[in-house]
Amino acid sequence: MATSQTAAAQAPAVDEAAQEEMRRLLLEAPIAELAENQGISIDEAVALRVEQAIANAPRPVEVTVRPIEPQGKLIGFASVNFGGVVVDDFKVVNGKNGVFLGAPSKPDAYARSGYRSTARVTDRALQERLDTAAAEGYSVAVEKLIARAEAVRPAPIREQMEKAAQAAAKENAGRTAPAKGKEARDDR
Repeated sequence: MATSQTAAAQAPAVDEAAQEEMRRLLLEAPIAELAENQGISIDEAVALRVEQAIANAPRPVEVTVRPIEPQGKLIGFASVNFGGVVVDDFKVVNGKNGVFLGAPSKPDAYARSGYRSTARVTDRALQERLDTAAAEGYSVAVEKLIARAEAVRPAPIREQMEKAAQAAAKENAGRTAPAKGKEARDDR
């Protein structure tokens, strides 16, 4: 029984080492070494390398959020830029587990819900990246709106009156005091 536990413990290490070696061959090793190891031609090795490089390349994702007056759980709309391809009208929804992006849809009389999705995200990791970016984008957009509203909001009346009183006092302090008595009236 001890030998079976030892073999089971070493199996994942061997698999990880084999996967690491395959990753090195596919992405870092010279093309000739990849072709020789896999028993394929140089052209096939180049095609395999390009395919793997594209699959492993990070995909830039940008989310731009436009907040709206909340309508139930709907709090905004977003545009998602997938490395040059922009998909508009994702719904920004504030659900019980936080902010997430709902797929864009359009009315469809034949669909069960009355709407049909026009775009779908099938990769769970990408959906999580989008949800995180949407939450951050929403908070940034709301902060900008609040700052803009604060900048254009007029000061309260009491504050305006105090500033006017201070300005009048400053102006009056610069004037000379009128002379009292009969001599001051004769100069008129």
